[in-house]
Amino acid sequence: MEQAKQDLIKILLIVNLVISTCAAIGVGYIVYKQSKSPDFSEMGPRGNGQMFPGNGQFQPSQGQSGQTQ
Repeated sequence: MEQAKQDLIKILLIVNLVISTCAAIGVGYIVYKQSKSPDFSEMGPRGNGQMFPGNGQFQPSQGQSGQTQ
């Protein structure tokens, strides 16, 4: 009975090692792919780092000011 528990623990440790290795490889692959893809903050219509025109501040619409529903 004691030998069976030790064998089960060894098998579970090996399975855990395999899963951890696969997870580490997957994370490394994702980081590698992210580093090779273009940075979206550098893309834009004018190449100035802005995806949309404006100064980045929120501009409330004219029709909603002072109105409650």
